Amino acid sequence: MKRVRNLLTAVALLGLSPSLFPETKISSVSEVYWTANDFLRVPEYFTGKEYFGNQVVVRTDKGRAGLYFVLELNQPLARLPENSSVLIRVIRSDHPEAKQYKLEVPLESTERSEILLGITGNDWNSPEIKPVAWRIELQDKNGKLLAAKQSFLWGHEK
Repeated sequence: MKRVRNLLTAVALLGLSPSLFPETKISSVSEVYWTANDFLRVPEYFTGKEYFGNQVVVRTDKGRAGLYFVLELNQPLARLPENSSVLIRVIRSDHPEAKQYKLEVPLESTERSEILLGITGNDWNSPEIKPVAWRIELQDKNGKLLAAKQSFLWGHEK
């Protein structure tokens, strides 16, 4: 009888597990070119340090100007596995082959579900360069795919 009860308990817990741990999904992705001035905030004039407020921003380079992917998840960043990363593959208007960029999701936990992913500095140094097609993958520390989203053109054969 005890085995049957333990088995029923295990089955019930497995049935509840998807609702306890929702699958991570990328709700939306938008891209925009921002200049360094777009990131200037009043506190920076007083402290000399860049002020992010409650935004989560990661960049490929220390430069602020560049192409940014605004990634919106279906859950807060704090619920992601530790040491998660984002892999961005993009075909640019100035280069026919896909370029790849890997960014680490910051360790500080936040209840925000939006992250700004910047391909900046020499990696994307002109507003004239446009993304033709892209794919974004959210991965855990072992490279396991947690979520992905791609542009319409990424799925088409060359």
